[in-house]
Amino acid sequence: MADARTPCINPRCRRTFKAEAGGGEVVCGKCFRTLPEAVRREHRRYWREIRKWDRRILRTADNFKVNRMAAIRDRLSWRLGVHWDAEIKPRFVAPEKPEGLDAFLEDVGL
Repeated sequence: MADARTPCINPRCRRTFKAEAGGGEVVCGKCFRTLPEAVRREHRRYWREIRKWDRRILRTADNFKVNRMAAIRDRLSWRLGVHWDAEIKPRFVAPEKPEGLDAFLEDVGL
């Protein structure tokens, strides 16, 4: 049986990755670097914060603190998912408008 692969979300990219257990959508490094710097910075910031809270949770023994920190980490994970759906995914999945008279007339509203 062949190993399941997860493709890059960019339909023009042919890279694939080993399918993870919770697998979903992946963007390859080359396509990620084509995103604007601000979008990449924001995405990395969310991941850094999530990893920071994961490390803090592992070091804490108090259950109350663990639950509170897990709630913060879950909120950051939710924000990361929203950022993915709002900023990253549409840049690759949405087809680009062709240049020309039809696109101009559509922008003008005719």
